Amino acid sequence: MNTELEINFLWVPHDLGGHRAEPYGGMRPTIRWQRHLQEHLSCARDVECTWVRFDPTCLRGTARFRLISDALIPPEWLRKDNLIELLDGYTVIAVGRVV
Repeated sequence: MNTELEINFLWVPHDLGGHRAEPYGGMRPTIRWQRHLQEHLSCARDVECTWVRFDPTCLRGTARFRLISDALIPPEWLRKDNLIELLDGYTVIAVGRVV
């Protein structure tokens, strides 16, 4: 079974290098843990958004993501308050925190 995690996030606006569209259910970004950059370089992890609530006026939201592969994630990475980034290719589209 694939791992799921919920995050609170700040969406990066397009004029600052983020995505053109708002976040949506079904989007498939790559996730990167800010404290584990070296691990990300050796193994990128794709996720799928299964649920999202987003306020376009403040660019903040909450979303649930499912890891696409069955690759094991160390349990400490999934702990509350770990900082993450969501990427579209090399572009950071959101920064957030595991809740």
